[in-house]
Amino acid sequence: MALVDWIKLLADLSETEKNNLSLFCQEKLLKAWEVLFYEQEEASAMYLLKQWKIEISRIHDWEKIILWEVQAEEILWEMALFWDANKRMATATAIEDCVLVVVLWFSIKELTSKYPELLDKIKQIINDRSIINKQKLN
Repeated sequence: MALVDWIKLLADLSETEKNNLSLFCQEKLLKAWEVLFYEQEEASAMYLLKQWKIEISRIHDWEKIILWEVQAEEILWEMALFWDANKRMATATAIEDCVLVVVLWFSIKELTSKYPELLDKIKQIINDRSIINKQKLN
């Protein structure tokens, strides 16, 4: 079984593609209230949350604003990888102990070039989250 078999976003990939992608992924454990990454850091990977929750927050007018919570089986920080700035737009903090799968950028880039429908799905997630961000920050 591939490390990424459980990820719904990748359900349309063949077993061979999932196995190949898994070679460039690793599991990461994050303790409660540990920060995965900070706003403005360089992005080099996308994360897939396997268990529990992560809070996404941003500092706006010197105040911490919680933008959303990423739930199990959702992706996070795809936005920084697909925007020109390549910088994290917010801070990700584990609400409780979490298990993530780290997918390196070059693997996602290669997959989305081979499977444009996967890129379309990721872009839709980015668009939805951008709308939420704008609403929270206004």
